[in-house]
Amino acid sequence: MKLNNETVTIELKNGTIVHGTITGVDMSMNTHLKTVKMTVKNKDPVNLDSLSIRGNNIRYYILPESLQLDTLLVDDTPKAKAKKKESMSRYS
Repeated sequence: MKLNNETVTIELKNGTIVHGTITGVDMSMNTHLKTVKMTVKNKDPVNLDSLSIRGNNIRYYILPESLQLDTLLVDDTPKAKAKKKESMSRYS
């Protein structure tokens, strides 16, 4: 994954701010972090070794300024070759 080991800030829909290092993100946007500082709205910050956040609770990610987005957004996964379509004439 391209954002592994990047330190990000995440704001949750309930106003909680989470700052930590990404260890993984899945297709549902569930995000796993390490070395986390979590600040619940109107409370003192809490330090955690690790935290998993369900994707539908995330309002947005704040990415580091140093991140090269133009490079990261390039899709470099190999494409599967399209299968050759059979001729429809044999059914006529």
